Formats: sequence, C-alpha cells, structure tokens
Amino acid sequence: MIRFDVQLRLRDMMRSDPVAPMAQLEGVVIVDPRLVEELQEQRGQALFGFARRLGLTDEQAADAVQETLLRLWRELHRGRPIDDRAAWAFRTIYRIAMDEHRLRRRLAGLRDRLQREGGHPSSRSEASDRDDSMTVWAQVDRLPARQRHVLYLRYRADLCFDDIAAVLGITPGAARTLASRALERVRRELADPGAH
Repeated sequence: MIRFDVQLRLRDMMRSDPVAPMAQLEGVVIVDPRLVEELQEQRGQALFGFARRLGLTDEQAADAVQETLLRLWRELHRGRPIDDRAAWAFRTIYRIAMDEHRLRRRLAGLRDRLQREGGHPSSRSEASDRDDSMTVWAQVDRLPARQRHVLYLRYRADLCFDDIAAVLGITPGAARTLASRALERVRRELADPGAH
C-alpha cells in the first residue's frame, strides 16, 4: 500500500498562524492547527485510499488530500463551523476527484478534436490495473460507482452510514440499501464468478 505524508506541507502552511484554541478575537478566528493535523493523522491514509478508489493516481490522490486539508484549514480559519471534519473531508475528496475526472474528459475530447483536425490517429493508452490485487476489493472495483463508494467509505474509511450519507449527499437509508445490494452482488460474484 502506498503511504503518503503531507504533514510537512501542512506545517509550512499553518506556520504563520499562532497555535491557540479556536477563539474569536475582534472578528479574527484563530484555529488550532492541531485540528487539521489530527484529521490528517487519523484519516489521512483513508482519504488517500478513497481518492485512489475514485480513480486518481497516487500523485493526484496525495494532492487531493493536501487540497482537502488546506480547504478545511481555510474554512475553519474563516470561522465556518464544521461539526464532523472527517465527513466534510471525505465529501471534499469526492468532489475533487469528480472535478479531476471532468477535467480529464474535457482534455481528452479536446485532444481528440485537435488530432482529427490535424489528421493524426488518436493514440490512447489503457490505464494500468490497480495496485490493489485483493480479490474482494477487485470485485468491489467492478461495482457501480455509488455502491463502490459506499462500500469503500464503510469498510475502508470506517464511516458510519450517517457520515456516508453526508459525504455522498444521500440519506442514511439509501447508504444502507446501497451497501446491502453491493455486498450481495460481491458475494454472488465471488461464489460464481462466471454467472454474471
């Protein structure tokens, strides 16, 4: 498993601000940098793994985690109350990954259009297989996106269904239903791989 470390970059980013508990001083919010550092220590690897499961490369995933922690720092520094920092971070990683995919599709479309206009054939290379070769997670990777995201958030990021619902913008009941259907599908595929 790839490990990453954004701790040094976070410290550099927050160095200019004093370490103090969250307080309101004449309209200026002072945030304890340990709030972000604790999230990075507790959930950083899970955030990175979630970004990888969403299809980002190692480098993109590490950048997405750093961007998420930076956005969290900025939001806290602006005085925005964030009750569940972990759920907020997972939701932000999800949005960053979706933005990255949209950008890639737009660039690929532009590249194809430019190549057609220039008369050169399109040359696309297939993405390499995921580093994670575990049979179960390989099967999870074949699930529809929502089911895959719910299982990853539940069993890799260890979020409760309420937090998963907040991350994905669905109800907790919908998160449970997606997880149940996804688990049944994985069980069925692992029991009889050629049936479907």
